[in-house]
Amino acid sequence: MTSEPPGKGIVQSGNSAGGHIAGGNVSTVLMGDVTVQAPARPESSLNRLYRKLRDEAAQDQELTDYIAQLQIFTRSVEDETVVGLDGKFTAADRQDQLDMAKAMKEMVYAELRKNMFSRTFQTIYATLMGKIYEEFQTWVQPAIAKGASREQVDQLVNVHVVKPVVSELETCSEYDGAATSTVRGMIYFLTGNCHLVWH
Repeated sequence: MTSEPPGKGIVQSGNSAGGHIAGGNVSTVLMGDVTVQAPARPESSLNRLYRKLRDEAAQDQELTDYIAQLQIFTRSVEDETVVGLDGKFTAADRQDQLDMAKAMKEMVYAELRKNMFSRTFQTIYATLMGKIYEEFQTWVQPAIAKGASREQVDQLVNVHVVKPVVSELETCSEYDGAATSTVRGMIYFLTGNCHLVWH
């Protein structure tokens, strides 16, 4: 039986149901001997994109170039005095990381080429690269400009760039890749195109 006293929310009493009684999406949480029904978390925009990508199954064959949001990151920055991943890492005294960085960068580039015709895939990568660029410019670049040590820079990259973006990827039920390698690969891809500067 349901009644609604003036000025109060809905009160339910005397109801019987085989499952839960709720007015929206719920999830079950077991607390000791009691099962509590809690509202389900809303689906993230990134997960919606990955679900759309799965449903799309690469059927969108109308694109012949990268979408505008992705072109920002796939083009190389002009008028740079130090160019490419080799140049950036040499200037930052990171030659010992170059081989792995190149491999991860190429992995991202290969994914972009493979999914050239998918607007959804391009939107996902543009979204992730945008987040990486924003966090790097906010937390890492100012520290580099102030002369931070390599160890300090690495910690800032890990805490403020890699971990947050990896965490967001790993909450996407439709994503089944290696999140850390993907994010690191995007960092090196952006570095190679001169969008991120390490020196």
